[in-house]
Amino acid sequence: MEDVLDLETRRKIFDIISKNPGLHLSKIAELLQMRISHVEYHVNYLEKYELITIEKSAGYKRFYVKGTIGTQDKRYLSVLRQKTLLHIVLFLLKKQTVQHKEILENVAVSPSTLSYHLNKLVKHEIVEVQRYGEHKGYQLKNREEIITWLIQYKPFDLYEEFTDVWSDITI
Repeated sequence: MEDVLDLETRRKIFDIISKNPGLHLSKIAELLQMRISHVEYHVNYLEKYELITIEKSAGYKRFYVKGTIGTQDKRYLSVLRQKTLLHIVLFLLKKQTVQHKEILENVAVSPSTLSYHLNKLVKHEIVEVQRYGEHKGYQLKNREEIITWLIQYKPFDLYEEFTDVWSDITI
């Protein structure tokens, strides 16, 4: 029997999954400039031979090298691989507690879309709501953990608009 990773295409797919855990099929295809059906064939093959695992979250199949990512990191990956959610989190890194309207001024979405995304971040225990008087604000729940996670997995590297992400953030 041949080694599963002898085929160059399969090795490239495996390498991109190991460097970017939690990617979904279309992003892998885009990064490798391959047809989705071609990538899908190979990820199914890699799963069959137990080199990767596939998890469904938020309507996507996300891919991980088997045995390398913990449950907490998978939760972060499933959320922070989404551009708008990542943008919100990166903005919250700059501030302690921020009101909805200030986030809205810095993230290009409608007010209702922002509320939807903030609720998602609260549900996944990445952001928490702080009440002060009649107002409420949002802040990162585990700031140091999020920073460590962002340094380790660098989900912002996948998007051009985040190339200088650390230059604006004072930690």
